[in-house]
Amino acid sequence: MINRENLFTWPPIVFFWALICALLWGSAFPMVKAGFVMLDIQHSTGGKLYFAAYRFLLAGMMIFAGVLVSGKTIGLSHRRDYVAMVLTGLLQTTLQYTFFYIGLSNTTGVKASIIIASGSFFLALFSHLWFKDDPITVRKSTGLIFGFVGIVLVNLQGDGLDFHMTLTGEGFILLTALSSTLALVVVKKTAVRVYPPLMCAYQLVAGAVALFLFALFFESPAVLTFSGPSLFLLFYLSFLSAAAFSLWYLLIQANRLSSMAVYRFLIPVCAVLLSVALIDTERLHWQAMVALILVCLGMVLTARE
Repeated sequence: MINRENLFTWPPIVFFWALICALLWGSAFPMVKAGFVMLDIQHSTGGKLYFAAYRFLLAGMMIFAGVLVSGKTIGLSHRRDYVAMVLTGLLQTTLQYTFFYIGLSNTTGVKASIIIASGSFFLALFSHLWFKDDPITVRKSTGLIFGFVGIVLVNLQGDGLDFHMTLTGEGFILLTALSSTLALVVVKKTAVRVYPPLMCAYQLVAGAVALFLFALFFESPAVLTFSGPSLFLLFYLSFLSAAAFSLWYLLIQANRLSSMAVYRFLIPVCAVLLSVALIDTERLHWQAMVALILVCLGMVLTARE
């Protein structure tokens, strides 16, 4: 039975919220690609970083507005919480997306998806090390393995999988997964004191500002010239980031990190399914459906923990 107490803890509801997050983030993949084409920044690292900075800055401002409208204050009680917000922003937004954009330009999308999926294992491991009430069990490990195999399978439908590795390619993608994992550990520790959506707003704004400053080392902000359609796309991407991150932080606050790790496997699967639905050149392969089944099996195993 759903009530206020289990709105973010009852397994079927956790799955529902996690699926909403995955659909929102998954839709970002084809939309971001479309934005790069609209703004003609497919080969511009600085342009991509500016685009991400504007997106996350706007997302943070949306959440601040929502918090104020709900009657809550946006001030934090402790100075250390501001430090935690900046640290989370640097890890979750600045470093993650800097490593991601540079790394993705030096490796294939297939390998990037698989390496990023390994972040779920890091999340379960770090949670086990930092939180005494969150042990790694055989059931959780099996669930994570099911999910990871699903991600590998969904990426075997194309070319680009080999064992060649470079620091600025696969190495940076691995750092993307690590920075995101460390950010969620900080979020989990801070969520006992700070309202999760407010925490999300602060980290998005702090991370976006740092991302903008870093982009200055590559190119001038003038590299972006917005039109009506590209502005609409920017607002949509900002909204989905605000909604998905706020929901995800609420789930992180209410559940064990190791149990949430397997739900992250939904994101690349949803990205593939949505790409098929939204992009004419994309085709649905049997691997994607099997991957979805494996990810669901993984979630059932961890939910019964």
